[in-house]
Amino acid sequence: MRRVLAAALLLGSLAFRPATALAIEAGVRGEYWFPTISGNAQTTTNGLPDTPFDLKDTLGVQDEDFPFWEAFLGVSRFTFRAGYMQPQYDGSSTLTQTFVFNGQTFAVNEKISTRLEMDIIDGQLQFDLLRPSVGVAGFNLGLILQGKYVDGSIQVQSATTGITTREDFQLAAPLVGVAAGVGFLKDMIRADVRATGIAYSGSHAYEVDAYASFAPFPFVRLQGGYRYFDLKVDESDVQASLKLSGPYAGLQLSY
Repeated sequence: MRRVLAAALLLGSLAFRPATALAIEAGVRGEYWFPTISGNAQTTTNGLPDTPFDLKDTLGVQDEDFPFWEAFLGVSRFTFRAGYMQPQYDGSSTLTQTFVFNGQTFAVNEKISTRLEMDIIDGQLQFDLLRPSVGVAGFNLGLILQGKYVDGSIQVQSATTGITTREDFQLAAPLVGVAAGVGFLKDMIRADVRATGIAYSGSHAYEVDAYASFAPFPFVRLQGGYRYFDLKVDESDVQASLKLSGPYAGLQLSY
């Protein structure tokens, strides 16, 4: 009986030690982004290019602010993230030249309204190669594998004739990158940066997220930073280039 109890205690201690040594953190991050938008696009109809156009100069698209969300799970040196944002832009303008979009012709002096929408979904896996700590400061350097899916559309409507036409575009791509950060006072104050990207077949996606954070209370972290997103889609019926960049602020809840 003593041997059985000793063996049970030994197995219990071996099973318990990895669980207590394994660092686990989970949480959500909500931010409000104030980006500036720029970009251009061109549709193709029956193999022939339509009029190239600028989002702001031709379509009158205006800057808009919007939230983005991220959930994460950290297990030892691994961090899993899932993010989502839905940029939506409206514009209006009076054409100064004949404009052909998706095979539809809009005449000079015709008033048009525009709607640009995107659903952007991200999944990330980060592995920290280095995690040294010196006194009250800690540092991490890691690699990121990311999957990004963009489902977007551009709609143009004539206020004069009521004619509406819409072109959809998609991008699904794997991205690779790096992450680095430094924390002080057991990560009460932190500065982090993540950069990922991919380029292939005339399309690309580049993203940089740099931010500082402060944890005034347990489980609560205030964040503010700057985000840059550069997207180019080259499909058979649409070529679009889009850049979003600007500051953001928000809150992280974690346990």
